[in-house]
Amino acid sequence: MKSTYNNYINRLKTYNTLIEEQNKSIRIIAYLRFVTLIIGLSVTYYTFSIKSYYLSIGVFTVQLLIFIYLIIMHDKEINKRKYSIALKGINEKAVKRLEGQWNSFEDDGREFKDEDHYFSNDLDIFGRNSLFQWINSTKTFMGRQNLKNRLTNPLKTPLEIKEIQESLQELASCLEWRQLFEAEGMIISNECINPEELYEWATDKNELYTKKWLILLVRLLPCVTFILIALGYFTSLVNFELICFIALVQLSLLFIKAKERNEAFQSIYKYKNNINIYSRLLSLIIEKDFKSDYLRKLKNKLVLSKDEDAAALIKKLSNIYDKISNRNNGLFMIFNVLLLWDYQCMIQFEKWRIKSGKKLKKWFHVIGEFEALNSISNIIYDNPKWAMPLISDKNYVIRAEKLGHPLLGEKMVRNDITIDKNKNILLITGSNMSGKSTFLRTIGINLVLSYIGAAVCAEKLECSLMQIFTCMRISDNLENSISSFYAEILRIKKIVKEVEKNENVFFILDELFKGTNSIDRHDGATALIMQLGSDGASGLISTHDLELCNLEHTYSKIKNYHFREYYLNDELKFDYKIREGASTTRNGKHLIRLAGIRSK
Repeated sequence: MKSTYNNYINRLKTYNTLIEEQNKSIRIIAYLRFVTLIIGLSVTYYTFSIKSYYLSIGVFTVQLLIFIYLIIMHDKEINKRKYSIALKGINEKAVKRLEGQWNSFEDDGREFKDEDHYFSNDLDIFGRNSLFQWINSTKTFMGRQNLKNRLTNPLKTPLEIKEIQESLQELASCLEWRQLFEAEGMIISNECINPEELYEWATDKNELYTKKWLILLVRLLPCVTFILIALGYFTSLVNFELICFIALVQLSLLFIKAKERNEAFQSIYKYKNNINIYSRLLSLIIEKDFKSDYLRKLKNKLVLSKDEDAAALIKKLSNIYDKISNRNNGLFMIFNVLLLWDYQCMIQFEKWRIKSGKKLKKWFHVIGEFEALNSISNIIYDNPKWAMPLISDKNYVIRAEKLGHPLLGEKMVRNDITIDKNKNILLITGSNMSGKSTFLRTIGINLVLSYIGAAVCAEKLECSLMQIFTCMRISDNLENSISSFYAEILRIKKIVKEVEKNENVFFILDELFKGTNSIDRHDGATALIMQLGSDGASGLISTHDLELCNLEHTYSKIKNYHFREYYLNDELKFDYKIREGASTTRNGKHLIRLAGIRSK
């Protein structure tokens, strides 16, 4: 961890120094540009005033060339600084992540929160202080969606997990490449535009602009027009009226379906800046020599042949965009009439999407895949001592050593835990605030990390591949007139139905049936535990109902664990260490006294 932190700090210092040097270069170039302009114009004026016209023209030409060169250099330095600033921001963010300040990151994926999802809401996958907020380094719409999908749809087989583990470990070792990839994404405008409209355009077809007669007409007419203009200017063979007539014909052609073309240009032009970035992101992927099978398969989706790839084809699309970029220029109308430019662009767009349009979504999806994988690989790079989990079909449901909650940082307390197929339901008791719910979430979120191929917050973790279901944060739904108790019943019903058809379910239940009386709560919890166990499910249940612990003596699948508190100088303390057996302590009366309530 220390070497990782130092690496980020050193990179941060490097980019700080580089930005200072670039700022200095930009100021010097701006000064030279100003001096060149003043001296050049002064000498030009002086030589012109003494009637040294050739010298005056020569000085002006040299001055203009130098001035243009300095403008180009100025723009290049500004562009370099833009990337340096992006890379500086990436390393600042990485340092904050290691220092535990990641909950200040703006993008927490709160729009992805889904109370009906199997586990994401209960395990803090999205929203403030979430897994998404901690690891996310995506910048495109596709990247955010892909990361969301990976976090909510765990992989299905041990082979898939092993493949992703290898790819994540490779990406974790490619820090510089990952940061360059992220920096490219940061150049995109702050708003992550959904490219769905662009996908629709790419797969659509306008057969008019594929007609051979139209293509021949719009290419031949401008040539005829320019020939007539040349003949009219240099000879007397063509009169001005004929030129005007041909120009009028071309102007008339521009009015045909003009509204349709303008709408097409406007609807896709908003993607122009992003298209340029996507092209560079694709180039970074194509130019990188990956070793892991999964990354190589992703890269191969972008290579069409030895001489053609997705980056080059997206660049061609970008070049066509450039051709429609000056439509609001006053001189564009003349240019458009003479060259039938709108038609030329539509023909090129049509040609491009016939060849590449159906592949666009797949290419952009690859960008999103790499962004999501880069985000998850942050876990491995930032935490080199964390374990890569072993997905096993052995007798263990979970066997973990020094397991902690990955989002708690320095406040984390690690525990060892074993759940085998003989004792596959743990009943966890303990007083208020002793750590029961946190422990449940610790198991849950580390299983999620295991099933997406990431490192886990443990020295060792071996687990079976299971489908996670939770019932923890249940609240009233006023909009649908559903009480928290009924909402809990509906959630439990989903779990029961899933267990009936799938034995590989791991459930996490926190304080069952809180909204009913103690007798019904006890009877309902007992029946549910027996049913889930007999149907083959495994899981964790926390409860304050100590009578449930008696099930360990009558039902072989249950094992009791507990958390306890202690008092120091009349202050309530917790060590958050899990222990075998049922809880034997209570702190309710102490908490009641803290509230100012006098107990008898």
